Amino acid sequence: MKENKKTILREQRQLEKLTRMQSKGAWAGYFGMLLFLVGFVNIIDEVTSNLSVSVQSSFVTEFFVNNGFLGKAYTFEEGLSLHTSISVISYVFGIITPFYKALADKWGRKPLFALSTFGMSVGLLIIYFSPNYLMFLLGYGIIGFFYSHDIQIIYILEEAPDKQRAMIYSLLKSLGIFGVVCIPVLRNFLMGNDPTQWRRIFMFPAVCGLIATVLILIFAKDTKVFLKERTAYLSVPYEVRQAEKQRVKAEKKAQRNQAGVFNGVKYIFSDKDTKSLIISHIIFDAGMPAIALYYESSMHIAGMTTADITKSLLVLPMVYAVLTLCSGFVADFIGRKKTVTVAGVLCVVGFILFAVGINQLWNPYLIGGLCGLYQGCYWIGRDYMNIMMTEKVPTDIRASVVGAEGLLLIIGLAVGYILTIIGMLVMEVWLTCLVVAIPCVVISVIMLIRKVNETKGANMDEVGVSA
Repeated sequence: MKENKKTILREQRQLEKLTRMQSKGAWAGYFGMLLFLVGFVNIIDEVTSNLSVSVQSSFVTEFFVNNGFLGKAYTFEEGLSLHTSISVISYVFGIITPFYKALADKWGRKPLFALSTFGMSVGLLIIYFSPNYLMFLLGYGIIGFFYSHDIQIIYILEEAPDKQRAMIYSLLKSLGIFGVVCIPVLRNFLMGNDPTQWRRIFMFPAVCGLIATVLILIFAKDTKVFLKERTAYLSVPYEVRQAEKQRVKAEKKAQRNQAGVFNGVKYIFSDKDTKSLIISHIIFDAGMPAIALYYESSMHIAGMTTADITKSLLVLPMVYAVLTLCSGFVADFIGRKKTVTVAGVLCVVGFILFAVGINQLWNPYLIGGLCGLYQGCYWIGRDYMNIMMTEKVPTDIRASVVGAEGLLLIIGLAVGYILTIIGMLVMEVWLTCLVVAIPCVVISVIMLIRKVNETKGANMDEVGVSA
């Protein structure tokens, strides 16, 4: 009874706060400011998620080859495999992440937006000051927990007009990807041809993240969709909601109207369409480690110099950004499913050509372009699978379903990591990546085409609302 009183009081305070926010409305130019904030955070997010991978050969060489780990020296390939095995532990945080994301359905989008941006900055600073591999791993884990929050994506999907949703999303996403150009620029100025200076590139994005956190706290408001849904929910007396919840507890409708990760999982598997989508996505994500984590090390092993790798990394985000920008217009025109299909085909072709290119030591700018092609197309495919799930579920549990989706995708990631770890012990890195990634992409896309319905033009206010 005492807990109920606390809950009622807390919800009354939140209702009063959200009602005031609704009555004030947004000031002129607010949407432009929101676009700027989301774009700025997207740049930080993309840079953060790519920083460790872009200096992978440098820290593996330092921690495992030159200094040894736990008193033992390793070859580069052994060190890379061991790092992959150990870093999987950081995905334990991934089990917590969905529950954290689900808080956005109760607290609002803004608090999670600010907290996640701040968390990324903390992880970057820990790596910058890391004296050893264990401290590096701590920062790596914190970054992994926070950069995958996706709250800024929910922000823009809920605020953007229905017919331009994919276009606006792709504009912001491509801006973030183009910002990854900062990485080779930082490598060039702070590392040069000296791989031992790899820590220096982590400070700049950390400071930018702290600035972004302050800007979010000052300027951002919660989304209109969240304010509308949450105030409507809280306006119903607590006792009435509890009585109704008990009365229809076993029914699907009750499951759907309750926020929380487990209810998000139940909702996904209660519908044939969302179930097929998540299975397809899990298979797709099994290819992620092979696609996303070893391109820099593959270049290093193939004999490319630090300077040539930097040249490749300069072109990579440019190609990736252009592809992402185009994908938004394409997705709004031909639909999400066809966009994922085209992206999947180009990913496979680009990956094969990249593998040939590094082994033949093609021009580093061309290698970077091919890397951008397969990387960009893979993430475009994955992003539009995420968008399809977002467009299929009700507002009141949207963040919960996104969190549940992230929890389920860990299955695919775990399988992908196991396969790459084993593969690197018996094959070269680039060959392992091809053998693991290509079947995952092909099988996933075929299943998506055959089993999942299109979501183009979905109304985010009305999707999944009860009759």
